[in-house]
Amino acid sequence: MKLCFSTLGCADRSLEDIISIAKKHNISAIEIRGINGIMNNADITEFAQANSAKTAELLSKNGILPIVLGTSCYFHNVDKFDKAINEGELSVKIAENLNIPNIRVFGDKIQSPECIDRVVSGLSQLCKCSDRVNILLEVHGDFNTAETLSQVTEKMSDTKNFGLIWDIEHTHKAYGNSWSEFYSFARPYIKHVHIKDFSEESNRLCLIGNGSIPIVPIVERLLSDGYDGYFSLEWEKKWHPELPDIELALDSFVSAMKEVRSDER
Repeated sequence: MKLCFSTLGCADRSLEDIISIAKKHNISAIEIRGINGIMNNADITEFAQANSAKTAELLSKNGILPIVLGTSCYFHNVDKFDKAINEGELSVKIAENLNIPNIRVFGDKIQSPECIDRVVSGLSQLCKCSDRVNILLEVHGDFNTAETLSQVTEKMSDTKNFGLIWDIEHTHKAYGNSWSEFYSFARPYIKHVHIKDFSEESNRLCLIGNGSIPIVPIVERLLSDGYDGYFSLEWEKKWHPELPDIELALDSFVSAMKEVRSDER
């Protein structure tokens, strides 16, 4: 089983600190979404052309694989579409420089019938930028059901470097414990998985294993079906500062993953 975590849970830390956190928890991959408090990839010093080789070397010598580069790209808003494309194209270049195989984008809201086509257009344009980088649409916001996403996947099915990030918490909002209904549709497209937990009692995100999302059965099902990607803790402390620190979240995450049946690993 391949474990990973998003730097969204420690976005104010330095890259060196993030690497130390990963090594302390025996996790060999990270999903980069913020470093040193900076969220815009264009402004992250470590991503500058002059620094990319040094950054790649730092990660490599510490045995840390950057598996996903997160972005703020969303395509539903016609007024911000060009901005999203520009950000996405720059992020693809950064990913190429650092040998990051995936970037994350999202659809977010469906405000008009044209939103789906706009999202498909944005995905298609970014997929053409590089054959070395996958463009992964996160299951997020209004794009969290088979009915909605199928309108995207049908048009992107022949694009080899397109895929989905399955955020199981967003699916839970739509399907509850009937997650397998969504999974049956999404399975061929899933290239990365975001792990979160949610307490219906407190109506907020919580430590892994303390909520109502059936994380272990979901992970076991993915592994039994041959999923070979990463399970990434997306600890949203950047957006929810009241959450505990990433170290405690990773303790619960690693502990929960150990509950997965050994014959499914």
